[in-house]
Amino acid sequence: MSEIRTYADNRQPLDRNWLHKQWRHLRLWRRFLLQAVVRETHYRAHFATTLLVGLVQLGLGIVPILLLFGFTQEVHGWSRAEVITLVGAYQIITGLMAAFVAPNLQRMTEYIAEGELDGVLLRPVSSQLYLTLRWINVAELSNVASGIAVLVIGLVQSGASPNVPQLLQAFVLAVCGLALLSTVWSAMSFLAFWLQSVNPIGFIYLNLVEAGRYPLVFFPVPVRAFLTFAFPVAFATTYPVQALAGDLGWTPVAGGIALSVVAVTLVRMLWRRGLRSYASASS
Repeated sequence: MSEIRTYADNRQPLDRNWLHKQWRHLRLWRRFLLQAVVRETHYRAHFATTLLVGLVQLGLGIVPILLLFGFTQEVHGWSRAEVITLVGAYQIITGLMAAFVAPNLQRMTEYIAEGELDGVLLRPVSSQLYLTLRWINVAELSNVASGIAVLVIGLVQSGASPNVPQLLQAFVLAVCGLALLSTVWSAMSFLAFWLQSVNPIGFIYLNLVEAGRYPLVFFPVPVRAFLTFAFPVAFATTYPVQALAGDLGWTPVAGGIALSVVAVTLVRMLWRRGLRSYASASS
C-alpha cells in the first residue's frame, strides 16, 4: 500500500508538490507564532522589559543626531528630520530581526554541537527553514511599533509625502534589506558546522549592524561599498528612506532584488554543504 502511495505521489505535478510543501511550511510557522504568543502571555514582565529596553536604545540612537544637528542644518545632504526617519527605519528592521531571526540563529551552535539537529533532520519539513524560523520573540515587535512611530514623525518633520510608487520602492528595498541581513547572519551561523562556536561571530554581526543607524553617505567610499555589497545594511535603512524622499529610482530596487536572490541561493548552498559534512552528535 505504501509503495502505491509513493508511486502516486511521484506522479503529481512538480508545481503542485512545491505549493503543497510551501503551504505546509506556512501552517507550521503559524503554529510557531501562536506558541510564541502563548509563551508571551505567561511572561508579561518580559514584554514590558523589552519595550523599555527598546525605547532606551531608540533614545540613545536619536541623542547623537540631535547633538550633531545642533550645530548645523544639514550633513552631506541629509537634514535632521531625514536622519530621524532613518533611525526609525533602523528600529523597524532590527526589531524584526530580533523577533524572527535572532532567537533562531543564536541557537545554531547548540543545534549542531549538542545534536539537536539530528531530530530536526528527521522531520518532514525543510531543516533550514525549521531552524531559522522555529523561535519567535513576540515582545520585540514593540520595537517595530516604536520604529514606525519615529519614522512617521521624521517624514512629517521633513515634509515628505511619498506617493504609491515611492512607498512600493521603500517596501521592496526594506524587504530586500531584511532578507540580505538575514542571509549574512545565517551564513555566519552556519559556520558552526566547522567551528566549535559561532557566538563571537554573532557579536561581530551585531556591531556591524549599528552602521545602519547612519546614512550611507556619512562613511568613506570603501566603507560604503562594504555596507552595500559585503554587509548590505544600506538596503535596509538608507535606500528605503531615500525612496520615501523621492531621491531613488528603480535601479537600486532591481539591484536589491537581484542581490537578495544571489544571497539566498548561496546560503542555501552553504547549508547543504554543511549538512554533507555534519557528523551526528548522537552517533
